[in-house]
Amino acid sequence: MIIYFLFFFYHVDHVNPVPNIFFFCCEPCEKRFFKGYLSMKEVISASRRTDIPAFYLEHLIRFIRQEYAEVVNPYSGLVSRVNLQPESVHTLVLWSKDFNLFLHKSDSFKDFNLYFLFTVNELPFLEPRVPPVSARLEQARELALRFGPERIGWRFDPVIFSSEGPITPVETYGRIGLKMAEAGIHRSIFSFLDLYGKVRTRIQRMSLDIIDPPLEMKREYASCLASRASELGMSLESCSEDLGGIEGITPSSCIDGRILSSLAGEPAPIAKDCGQRPSCRCTVSRDIGSYSSMPCPHGCLYCYANPVVRSKPENGT
Repeated sequence: MIIYFLFFFYHVDHVNPVPNIFFFCCEPCEKRFFKGYLSMKEVISASRRTDIPAFYLEHLIRFIRQEYAEVVNPYSGLVSRVNLQPESVHTLVLWSKDFNLFLHKSDSFKDFNLYFLFTVNELPFLEPRVPPVSARLEQARELALRFGPERIGWRFDPVIFSSEGPITPVETYGRIGLKMAEAGIHRSIFSFLDLYGKVRTRIQRMSLDIIDPPLEMKREYASCLASRASELGMSLESCSEDLGGIEGITPSSCIDGRILSSLAGEPAPIAKDCGQRPSCRCTVSRDIGSYSSMPCPHGCLYCYANPVVRSKPENGT
């Protein structure tokens, strides 16, 4: 007689845990499953919440040396300890707009599989303390040389509109994309600015001409990006966007366990990360950044997190 087991598993690392349901046809299958699941290494995100490589790299190096990070959940306030022993980490995913400091201290990360999510756009009035594009393109070239271009995802993000149209024209994507392609980087990701309440309040307070354009305007812009990406031999992915389907654009998982599995030669978690906004397709990871204790000095005026914003730029939009 075949016995079926029904098991509910709650992923306790997220704010709103969602049960995953597993069926087992027999006890040996159950044991094999849990042996594989519980031994699977974790993907570490550093970080969606702030720019750790640019401003808090010493914190990260200290975490690595002590082999753990204590992280405060930004919603519940609960503190959890994240294991950073190299044998427990599948991939360390680094998000940044400036990898200059990392490139000088990359030896500290030699025991880890790395993946880089590098945001390179051109919004000088809205990103007052981000290095110039030319400097970041040189960093991208150096990252590709040291670690391999397949380990880099280029984020052309966010795309922002004023009442006169896109602040960053499609031509800018083409110009930056050409240099990325020359460095061997062929994965590009874009998203449109989401006007969350605190973002809307900030831009109104600073009298910035930023709007949320209608869907058709977004679709037209995205279609032009897709055409340019095709010319460059780039893949183009949309991050947390529902554009109704456009040829040449696939929905993005910025952290994609399938990509990380392929790069590392061992499986990474591929379940959806339920701790992100519903439209996000990223797979499971543990974020070790902090909104409160790691405010971001880039000072981007559109930031979703906790930017250090001092004043409106002189040549603001």
